[in-house]
Amino acid sequence: MLAEPQRTPYDFHFQLFGFDIRVSPFFWLAGAILGWNWAIMWDDIFHRSPDFQDSNPGQGPLLLIWIAVMFFSILLHELGHAFVIRHYGRDARIVLYHFGGLAIEDSASSFSGLGRHRTPQEQIAISAAGPGIELVLAAFIILLAKGQGYAVWTGIELIDEPLGLREGRFIGSAPLLAAVDALLFVNVFWALMNLLPVYPLDGGQISRELFTLYAARDGIKNSLLLSVITGAAVAVYCLTREQTMAAIMFGMLAFSSFQILQAYSGRGGGFGPW
Repeated sequence: MLAEPQRTPYDFHFQLFGFDIRVSPFFWLAGAILGWNWAIMWDDIFHRSPDFQDSNPGQGPLLLIWIAVMFFSILLHELGHAFVIRHYGRDARIVLYHFGGLAIEDSASSFSGLGRHRTPQEQIAISAAGPGIELVLAAFIILLAKGQGYAVWTGIELIDEPLGLREGRFIGSAPLLAAVDALLFVNVFWALMNLLPVYPLDGGQISRELFTLYAARDGIKNSLLLSVITGAAVAVYCLTREQTMAAIMFGMLAFSSFQILQAYSGRGGGFGPW
């Protein structure tokens, strides 16, 4: 799942902050699939609310808002990784594809990065930078909105309720309200899910480095075991909440980790899956 996708004639290329960025056409398709029900939901909410009927942009523009938010947020996530990679002496390029992205390190981009492996601390910093920068953006949006007396929500009751995020008046513009909802959902809910100790998510890579840092001999094996257990538990939880797509994804990640664990254990711990 961490392999760079093949190039196509329909890839979108550009540069930002000196990083080469490639966007696969399948990224836009995945964004439309993920945002379809979201756009329908908000269109229905705006249709039923007299306060938003005049400013309701409709399902098509709402879907475009979702895709734009997803593009911006995932690009921001990968830029977080890329900037920390650059900080440690190498450059990176970014690829957005399917349901996510990759910050691919160019090991030959700097002589200062050659001839040595990353330390666990450096790998943890690189992995944490992606979801970390998303959470910083979300905190800024929340502080800005609450400072103006608006209600916001992240999609996580354990966060929203204690902090009183849902208290206040609604943002008056339907497109802006929908955009803020999408931004907080992607940059809080998705970021936190990405920090779960499930490989190949960032949390799984952080878990691997922490385990190997404090128990080098069994670190990879223990991180894989944790990945299997966590992925399976999240899959079951998502099924109970009727979140079928998330359940399938985490179920596949758990099974993938289980296969790698079997291969690793069967070779006496001598097979490095990463």
